[in-house]
Amino acid sequence: MWSFHFAEEHPNFTTIAVNPGSLLNTKMAKEAYGQHWSPAKKGVDILYSLAIDSIHSNKSGRYFDNDKGSFNNAHPDAYDSEKVNPIITDTNKLLATI
Repeated sequence: MWSFHFAEEHPNFTTIAVNPGSLLNTKMAKEAYGQHWSPAKKGVDILYSLAIDSIHSNKSGRYFDNDKGSFNNAHPDAYDSEKVNPIITDTNKLLATI
């Protein structure tokens, strides 16, 4: 939600929301679920590609789902301003205290 808002507010930056992959082989996945579906490198590779490869520079404000291997729509709530606005307000309050 925040990424989509940030992309709108800062069009000079390329901002991509990303799911690097579900249940990657990480300590967190092992401790929480006792299993993994994909190697952690899968998540690293897509994050690197999205950050570095110029082919993604025109994808600002989009969502990349590495489980599907493509740009897709995020959950509908991520685009719902009634649900997004309180998050932005609370985030700004927290940042003002720093």
